[in-house]
Amino acid sequence: MVRTELRIVLATLATFAVLAGVAVCIHGLLFDQMRVVCSGVVAIVAAVATFVVMLNLWPKDASKDNS
Repeated sequence: MVRTELRIVLATLATFAVLAGVAVCIHGLLFDQMRVVCSGVVAIVAAVATFVVMLNLWPKDASKDNS
């Protein structure tokens, strides 16, 4: 159970990392800094990938049928 809770916490942090990446992209677009825009896009892609991986079911997860 602790492993599942840790994954939910990491997925939540990944959501905030996506928001930070969007803010970095907007900042780079406003001030015409392509390097900043690219780093923001990398942050968004990495955070979305982390979010998806953390919320997928893993083989070691207990099924709900074991009530």
